[in-house]
Amino acid sequence: MSFQELDFKSDHACLSRSGNAAPVTPAFHPGLLIKLLLVATVVMLLGFSVSNWQPSAKAADSTLKLTRLHYSLPLPAPVNTRPQKVEESSTEIDGPAWESVTIKSGDTLASIFAKKGLSSSTTHKIARLNEQTKKLRYIKPGQEIQLLLDENRNLRQMKYIPDITSTLLIQRIEDQSFSSQIINYQLDAYPVYREGRIETSLFEAAANADIPEDVIMDLVAIFGWDIDFSLDIRSGDRFGIVYEELYKDDIKIRNGRILSAEFINKEKIYRAVYYTDPKGDSDYFTPEGKSMRKAFLRSPVDFSRISSRFSNNRWHPVLSKWRSHKGVDYAAKRGSPVRASGDGKVIFAGTKGGYGRLIVIRHGGRYTTAYGHLRGYARGVRSGKKVKQGQIIGYVGSSGMATGPHLHYEFRVNGAHRNPLTVKLPEATPVNSAYLSHFEENTQVYLSMLRLMDRTLADNSQ
Repeated sequence: MSFQELDFKSDHACLSRSGNAAPVTPAFHPGLLIKLLLVATVVMLLGFSVSNWQPSAKAADSTLKLTRLHYSLPLPAPVNTRPQKVEESSTEIDGPAWESVTIKSGDTLASIFAKKGLSSSTTHKIARLNEQTKKLRYIKPGQEIQLLLDENRNLRQMKYIPDITSTLLIQRIEDQSFSSQIINYQLDAYPVYREGRIETSLFEAAANADIPEDVIMDLVAIFGWDIDFSLDIRSGDRFGIVYEELYKDDIKIRNGRILSAEFINKEKIYRAVYYTDPKGDSDYFTPEGKSMRKAFLRSPVDFSRISSRFSNNRWHPVLSKWRSHKGVDYAAKRGSPVRASGDGKVIFAGTKGGYGRLIVIRHGGRYTTAYGHLRGYARGVRSGKKVKQGQIIGYVGSSGMATGPHLHYEFRVNGAHRNPLTVKLPEATPVNSAYLSHFEENTQVYLSMLRLMDRTLADNSQ
């Protein structure tokens, strides 16, 4: 802080007359002394620096020295007329301070309140206040709760901070009941570009390119309808990604969504871009506006290998005879989750002959899929239940006529079996034709960043 120094000097005053008159004994004029003290006081209040003060020669025919006095006074803070950002205060002036509690294993809202001396009725009111406060039933270790109590240890305000982006604020209102609101904090998103070349595996290439694992998994999900990442990946395949990194106060919090991506598999180029239409609906599309999402997943389970392919004449390992095999067998660990390959309705969930535990799903009027040899069904999956694409419906097993754990998967069109590995999958809805100009305007910047990959790889190959 700046300080103002006020200096006054006086040893003894010498008063002399003009001309050749003899000097007289120094003396102060009472009126002049009062005026000087008033001037000094005004100077102190205004904050001006005065040192070695001397009266004007024209004011009197004498000079005056004052004894040195030293003052250090804080200057007033500068006045800022610009609007200031109001920050939440953790304390109140001349009032109680916020008490912070970091949630530990085994803690509940009731146990935390009890330790702070709050009544069980307060706990009951908060827990049953509304839908927002129901999440207090699921507090987790490491999260934070802040309490503001009055002088009688009654709850005035409470903050529950489940993560760095949101806070649940509860406060007592005039009628002594409670109200709540959720405060969301906006994260700053910055686009990042990464590219890689596959030599041995996709995940090794991603690690070498400094691409986080969650981002590369999103890449697999985007292109999973066109590329079978268990079977189709080859050495020399390339990829590029533009994705968001999310920051708060210049500190990275997490990775955001992929904005655009390119994958070159066996020299065939696949591109995708994220788009939100004027109605607020978002999805991934090709640069031409076709949906990246297909009506069906190419494979409904994470598998190590295909143990048996679609065939009209296959030697059956259990029956020991030749017969058709109208599906694909995916070898996988026992208990591996099986996902619905498309939106639809379960029309059968039970045991059926050689299929063992079987689920059959109808997708619209033309398509059905079947999932056999299951170990068990996911909770809530039963006949008549609607399911979403990617939803877990069961778990890999070896029920029925099976020599080991695997999933038998069938795909039918109008009741006729089709090879799940080669059948052309129907596409989801493309960009609305009325929004095409909006689509092009809002996606070109991200697609342009992908073109950097082609130029960079071309330069590196020369």
